[in-house]
Amino acid sequence: MVRLVELDVDERCDDVALHTRMLQSPKARHTHHYVATDDGSEVAFLALDQIPDVDYLVLYEIFVRPGYRGRRIGSCLLGEVERLAAALGYAKITLSPWPLEQGYPEAKLIAWYKRHGYVERPDFATELEKSIVA
Repeated sequence: MVRLVELDVDERCDDVALHTRMLQSPKARHTHHYVATDDGSEVAFLALDQIPDVDYLVLYEIFVRPGYRGRRIGSCLLGEVERLAAALGYAKITLSPWPLEQGYPEAKLIAWYKRHGYVERPDFATELEKSIVA
């Protein structure tokens, strides 16, 4: 079972790949970093912008370690993000579907998010969103 653990400012991931990704991920005032664990192993990194006084949570980044890809961990993480968004009182999640890795097809990433219920934002076609049912 995948579990999210929020990282404090001075905390780091034990896994080198996740720690490197965390250091490369910009951290704005409302950005929260999470490490995802599965059976005690660090498997993924998430960055979420939890902006007050808006109705959306921003999924800024999701990164699954290469050795754990293809195991539905990303799908599990989206479910965890949706549960967190609902618990925090957000009505939807927004994201910009840009691949982190050079050479990864943007169309493939967009299709993956759309399979999970994300749609183009009516006011910003390069972003996707999903309404959250609390």
